[in-house]
Amino acid sequence: MIRRVLPVLFVAALFVAGCGGGSGGGSAPAPVVNSSSAPVVVATTPPAAFAPGSAGITQIASSTGAIGTTLLPSSADGVFIFQAASQPIEQFTASPTITTYPVSVSEASGLATSARSRALAAVNGRAYAHLPNDRETLWERPTNDTARTTAYLKSIRSTTSIVAGRRPLAVATAPAPGATRTFHILASSIGNTNNTCPYSHPGYDCYTDITAKLVAQGTNSNVWVDQISLANPNEFTNQSSEFNTVASDFDRYYATETSIFGPAFLTKSIDFGPQCDATGTQLPASQDDIPDLTGSSGDSTGKRIDVVITDVLSGTGEGGYFFGGDLEAQNVLNCQAKTSPPIQVSNEAFMFVMGGNKYIPDPNQHLSTYNETYWLQTDVPRTMSHEFQHLVHFTNKVLGEIAYGTGPGTGDDAFIDEGCSMLAEDLAANGTAIDTPRYSFTYLLEPNQFALTSFTGYQPNPTSTAPAPPYGYYTNTAGSYGFSYLMMRYIYDRFGPGAIAALYASTAPHAGPIVAAAGGEPFPQFYSEFTAAIANQAAGAGAASSDPRFTFGPEITLRGNVTITSRRDPPYNIRYLTFGGPLPPETFSNGVPTGFVNLTPGQTLSLSLIDGATMFFPLANAGSPGATLRASGGPPTTQGAIVQGQIPTPMPTSL
Repeated sequence: MIRRVLPVLFVAALFVAGCGGGSGGGSAPAPVVNSSSAPVVVATTPPAAFAPGSAGITQIASSTGAIGTTLLPSSADGVFIFQAASQPIEQFTASPTITTYPVSVSEASGLATSARSRALAAVNGRAYAHLPNDRETLWERPTNDTARTTAYLKSIRSTTSIVAGRRPLAVATAPAPGATRTFHILASSIGNTNNTCPYSHPGYDCYTDITAKLVAQGTNSNVWVDQISLANPNEFTNQSSEFNTVASDFDRYYATETSIFGPAFLTKSIDFGPQCDATGTQLPASQDDIPDLTGSSGDSTGKRIDVVITDVLSGTGEGGYFFGGDLEAQNVLNCQAKTSPPIQVSNEAFMFVMGGNKYIPDPNQHLSTYNETYWLQTDVPRTMSHEFQHLVHFTNKVLGEIAYGTGPGTGDDAFIDEGCSMLAEDLAANGTAIDTPRYSFTYLLEPNQFALTSFTGYQPNPTSTAPAPPYGYYTNTAGSYGFSYLMMRYIYDRFGPGAIAALYASTAPHAGPIVAAAGGEPFPQFYSEFTAAIANQAAGAGAASSDPRFTFGPEITLRGNVTITSRRDPPYNIRYLTFGGPLPPETFSNGVPTGFVNLTPGQTLSLSLIDGATMFFPLANAGSPGATLRASGGPPTTQGAIVQGQIPTPMPTSL
């Protein structure tokens, strides 16, 4: 996750937040309903945008909001896809709003006898996906208002020239093992919007101070651990070995991620203009400091990233974070004192924070307070690889653009940045990550509930303690992470590492970097091919098409069995997920899901399509001539596809 800095007239405040728990929500009508319980005779005239199905995958585009296609008599299985090709933008508010469009979806019995839905209510799977804060899962703090970043960037474009009289950068002596220093730790909880922060620091917002000890060094890292954690005899029982492993693991992740995504440091620094003392009074130029973005002032023997481990995050629902403000000079952030208090704190270091080996216990779920094996083998790899990508992304796509004059430093929308960090877990942590299958599983249970580009889902209230929390619109949910991860995995598998370089090089806003990564494909075309690949992806030879436009690499399973590690005590320390592919839209009652839409011959379903979302309708032919499928309504730019062949569709479960 990345966290943003509050806006200051002359300060870089583009510091993003990120992953997972939800940024609040509000009451909203269920966007997907089945309002037709009785069969309705369907007209036999195909819509204008009609593409007869062919073996494999047939795509259909429409400028009228209506599409149609057929399921071949020879096809044992199929998936009918209908989607809004629009690109809604993420909203950083307590109650984001998403447009929904009424649509009509039907399966015609007048043209052919056909099909029955193969989707059943995956109650076990859904319950698993919506555990409160999913205590074994990495969550990140919701992002702040991107408008703050935009306003800040407008202000700094005219203030980034070097001012005469500024003090030169100092080169500090590299810290030695055993050294101690104070770190300011952001400590607000997931979903803590509009609530009192659990920690406070005089003059600052949601911070607490820790004293950490330098316990290990790698070629690319300084590993700092909270002294309170070190003094706990139950938490780290083999400190030398464990922390050296952390350092050596990070060296591997550093090499992989900098080769794929970009450098961790810049070759020049930026003078962000006027700086202030603690009262917000502007300092004379002779007392200002130029923030060092080259890494030389932090470690004279090599450019190292500070990895800070603390239990302050325990119980907050957050496994780790990167905060762009830590790369800024404190004098710059001090200017917030008069323009937008409270002042935020910079550690003036290239760093990220991750939780220690102290968790919320739950004997009923076989979850203990400490689990060193899980922490070292699962939590550490996924958190370090994920948060380091955020650091690299911010350095290159925000500060790098400003420093080198290649762009305004707008950064990327959350669905791109978080998708890259999820991909980093795969590529750098060598499959030890558990977030990628977990979040993919969550997305596939309710795919029609997520708008990709807005990083928003119609999901259970993440702050509710009710057994069945009511649904509403929330950003940064687990399914949004899963959707964004699958997008970046698809890009990497289809276009190769060069696509990531193109994405990083792009200065275009919103979905522009995705277009660059896809070789210039228009976003609607990319989105259609990507979602068709989700429907097509199957275990073994079950895929309907081997066309590279519609496939992932063999590492990804979206239908079939996947085992992942668990924080639960042995013998429950392995979880078994059965992926069933994308499930159809859900029915709702009183704000909670009751089941899945059943598309049957001769019936018309009245549904709602979330702007930027995709509906999947699994079909099975049952040996009869193929069906004719139609969808109409929604925004003018709708599109879809029929994926057919012999596609295994197991019941999704989790154990």
